[in-house]
Amino acid sequence: MKKVLFVIALAAFCGGSIPPFAKVALEVFGPFTLVMVRFFFATLVLIPFVYKDFNFRTLKNLFWVSVIGALNPILVFIALQFTQASVSPLIFAAMPMMTALYLSLVRKQKISFSQVLGIIVGFIGVSMIILLPFFEKQIPISEFTGNILIFGAAIALVAYSLISKDKQSKLNISPLALTFSFSLITFILSIPFASFELLNTGIPVSRVGWPHILSAVEVGVVGTSIFYLAYQYALKLSSALTANLFTYLQPVATIILAVLLLGEKITVPFIIGGILAVIGAQIASGKTSFKLLRGFLK
Repeated sequence: MKKVLFVIALAAFCGGSIPPFAKVALEVFGPFTLVMVRFFFATLVLIPFVYKDFNFRTLKNLFWVSVIGALNPILVFIALQFTQASVSPLIFAAMPMMTALYLSLVRKQKISFSQVLGIIVGFIGVSMIILLPFFEKQIPISEFTGNILIFGAAIALVAYSLISKDKQSKLNISPLALTFSFSLITFILSIPFASFELLNTGIPVSRVGWPHILSAVEVGVVGTSIFYLAYQYALKLSSALTANLFTYLQPVATIILAVLLLGEKITVPFIIGGILAVIGAQIASGKTSFKLLRGFLK
């Protein structure tokens, strides 16, 4: 069990590292340029694991689902120019709630009272985080734009997850193939936008330092490739229920890194909103993740 939870903790750290390191890289790179760099390295790292089984037909079947998935990192990197890195994973904690709501309203699946309660609690928490600029005088109102964009990125990721699940069932496509397709197509799609961005704004070469370069590489190799491989290893050793524990650990990693790397301030409304968002996601998803976490800490 400890081996499984160690891998889950690794996945949580890798995924949680993306917003603060991306924030550092965005000081000199444009959002589309950073997306291109991120998914170039992610694709490069994943090639050895998929080259035997991946083909053009698979890529064609997964094109549109990958395009939907690409909206997530693009919106996040644009949003991080306006808002704090620590906000991102807490807004993404609304994903289980949004999924439950979609299944209930669109697919007419029954949801329990506890799930409804989780949706309400989580919605209050996420709303507090999104509306932080209106609660805290020291936070500029422009951050509200970033928070809304991150919420849109979370919606895109929910859509990507649901369609990916359907693709896995109908076409018998592996999660690894889905992730490689997502990385490759996102990289390809970002090239013209990044090129336009570079031609118009360029890169302030005089300001580029090793922290910016290493941060850009980090979000591609650690934040994408190693995160995915750790998550897949957790799935192999355990169940999807256990592997998804990273959803609740990820905000911790992001907040710690955001405070250490960026000096971000953690306010009382932020803490309250974050706690409500994570608790709501926990209740809505109906999982026993916290019991597993306690077992890891013993």
